[in-house]
Amino acid sequence: MVAVLLTLGCWLVVAVVMAGGATMLVRPDGSRVDVYGVPNGLSAIRAWLCPPLLLCTAWSLPDRLGLILWIFIGGSVGMLDAVDGWVARRWGPVTQLGKAIDPGTDALFFSVGALGSVWLGIFAWWLAVLIVVRYIGPLLLTPVVFILRRRPELVRTNWGRYSTMATGLVLFVCMLVKVWGGPVTLVNLVVGLPLLVPTTLLHFRALIERVVSAPRAPGTRAAPVP
Repeated sequence: MVAVLLTLGCWLVVAVVMAGGATMLVRPDGSRVDVYGVPNGLSAIRAWLCPPLLLCTAWSLPDRLGLILWIFIGGSVGMLDAVDGWVARRWGPVTQLGKAIDPGTDALFFSVGALGSVWLGIFAWWLAVLIVVRYIGPLLLTPVVFILRRRPELVRTNWGRYSTMATGLVLFVCMLVKVWGGPVTLVNLVVGLPLLVPTTLLHFRALIERVVSAPRAPGTRAAPVP
């Protein structure tokens, strides 16, 4: 029952976000788009599949079935991260909505991936915390950006792309080590830290520089005294 409610709750939240984001179906040149398009649909599917993916690790499944499902389902969902952007650039439409929800779905997917990897013994907890901070941190700081009345461009940073590729690589390598029964914690330390710590720090620096250099939103002026 809890699993059903969790899945339905996530689907409802994503549906509400997509419906509310209809006003952001605008191309970079300012023209309106009257369809959500395949790229935004792929991003929504990626978010919708996160709860079932997490349940693969939470349920008590026989033998290594949970790990097998995690690898095949998680790998398929993760590939959608590359596919949606490629489809948008190749066939379109590229919209403000897509630029806004893509980091959110990344944050959801990789946070779920980090948590599930801890439960399956693929990641040590400290490596999972690093990944969660990398993806959830910018979302939590978004209100601060709006309070400062900054309006940075809604596109990934180059170091954000490198960080995401490094996260996927570390997850893939650690999954293979887990399947083969190797020293997972040692691989987390030797492979995970050198790849994820520098790219995460450089990504945050790029975000800060983008916010600092972004234009300010116009403030409200007081009405003149008659």
